Amino acid sequence: MTYKFINILIIISFSLIFNSTVISADKLDVIVIDAGHGGKDPGTIGLKGTKEKDINLAIAIKLGELIQQRYPEMKVIYTRTKDEFIEVHERTLIANNNRAKLFISIHANHKKEEESEKNGFEIYMLNPDRLSEAVAITQKENSLIKFQQYNADTTDSYIYYSLVQNGFLKFCEYLSSSLEINLINTTELASRGVMQAGYWVLLAASMPSVLVETGYISDENDEKYLSSGVGQLNVAKALFGGFNTYKMLYETN
Repeated sequence: MTYKFINILIIISFSLIFNSTVISADKLDVIVIDAGHGGKDPGTIGLKGTKEKDINLAIAIKLGELIQQRYPEMKVIYTRTKDEFIEVHERTLIANNNRAKLFISIHANHKKEEESEKNGFEIYMLNPDRLSEAVAITQKENSLIKFQQYNADTTDSYIYYSLVQNGFLKFCEYLSSSLEINLINTTELASRGVMQAGYWVLLAASMPSVLVETGYISDENDEKYLSSGVGQLNVAKALFGGFNTYKMLYETN
């Protein structure tokens, strides 16, 4: 069974979820691509001295170029386009203030000293157990999303934002599945699966968001692959493939 056929099956199954969500389908016309770390913050460092910040930026730029080539009318926003330090909270504010429809954060990983050998990519989405925290952050940080009918009542406001965040989770589940399939079939990286976390960029983004750990640069093979032009392009192509399938369903009424 090819990954294209699997993507079709996912579209069919998740279309039922999308139709029941509080978010209506419209044009996915603004995406923010976040290259993690940068400047004084190198991120993790590989066995051969590869800096995570460099991998993240290279893949982010390549992904953005692929999106703009296929969808020239789409607005692609980067949290950074060079080796500079951007505060974590500023990254999500960039997405929120530009009314982005999707936020993808790109990173690379490193095993802890006490852990056994690890390799492969991981995809993270918001942990539902931290939904209330995400709601509170959304209300505080994003001044653009204000709905008059809910402003006067704190309880109603919380309920509304909870529904919206739950809707985002449905979108994130589909996007994560699509990204995983494409990474498996387009790269040499192993899959460690889709996971849940409470990263700030997932909590504070008031739109569907995922964080992709493209591989473990503490692993010799992952580091070699991710530091190569071919590897970075293949990862970008895989992320684009996942994004493209997601966009098709997002815009299906």
